[in-house]
Amino acid sequence: MISSSYEDLLRDVRSALFTGRANIEYAWLTMFHDVGRFIHTHLLGQQDRADFAAKTIARLAADTDISRRVLYEWLQFFRCFPIVRERAQLTRTHYRLLCQVADKKRRQALTVQATKKKWTSPELEERVRALNAAVAITTDAKGSNGMAGAVRPAELLTPKRGIVGLYRVVARKRGLAVDVGFKEYLPLTAAQSREFASGDIVRADGGRLVAVGSAKSTDLFTYRALDHRVIDGDTLTLDIELPRSEMVEKMRLRGIDCPEMNTAEGRAAKRFVEGLMSDVEEITVVTSKVDKYDRYLADVHLRLSSGEEIFLNNALLENGHANRVDGSKQDDWTP
Repeated sequence: MISSSYEDLLRDVRSALFTGRANIEYAWLTMFHDVGRFIHTHLLGQQDRADFAAKTIARLAADTDISRRVLYEWLQFFRCFPIVRERAQLTRTHYRLLCQVADKKRRQALTVQATKKKWTSPELEERVRALNAAVAITTDAKGSNGMAGAVRPAELLTPKRGIVGLYRVVARKRGLAVDVGFKEYLPLTAAQSREFASGDIVRADGGRLVAVGSAKSTDLFTYRALDHRVIDGDTLTLDIELPRSEMVEKMRLRGIDCPEMNTAEGRAAKRFVEGLMSDVEEITVVTSKVDKYDRYLADVHLRLSSGEEIFLNNALLENGHANRVDGSKQDDWTP
């Protein structure tokens, strides 16, 4: 004889679903945490080998079919949360968001609040973004009264992006040449000099030059990077593809400034960039001007394996890993 009502059935099913999902979530968390711990332990003692972590994670990604970005996230998860309570109320998404908070005390406080108030992941995301977007602005390190300066939201940059493979014909002492950037010029042949004039914009199509009449000056100085190395949050070394060669250049991200590497915030900014770059399919760079240290100022655009497009300069600002710098120094330039 069946004595339970439909309400009893519904309650039992919901209870089973809740318990099952909680168990599955905790199993996933345990796996992520264990993998992060294994990687962290393997990397210990190798801090003096600059490329060791990147090469290890790249090799691990190839052997496990897990993307480098995900492996970096799991490593960061363990480093931010060395201990995760059994049957923790927070989900994988909660922890991924909390790992974006560089300051340990703020991260711990936010974790306690999220657990106590049972925030959903969208509710937590709002608070993490608000916290990271609040950038402390001070005249020196502290105000005259010893208190921290005012706080304001990060102001985002207007991205600069042209078309890869377009170049301008310019007049040189020995005749016309194609300005490919980075102080490199390709002399035109006699036949090409009769075909093109100074100021024309052309596309390098194999060994040929093709006029692009509809192109504008803002379409220039846009390149594809074939390889990269992250130096710190706002500085990269990129292997730039040129028409007849490759060029390795140090790039400083335009319009932003990340904390120094001797701070926890600076190391978090570098990890953030490494995490994005580890799963990148294509890197596009816009640059034509150097700073006082002879580093090219760059807008860097990433296309991840998922197809997501990211403007790296603004991603650092949006996630609280960088401040805007004075526009007259780095922002207001045109190709």
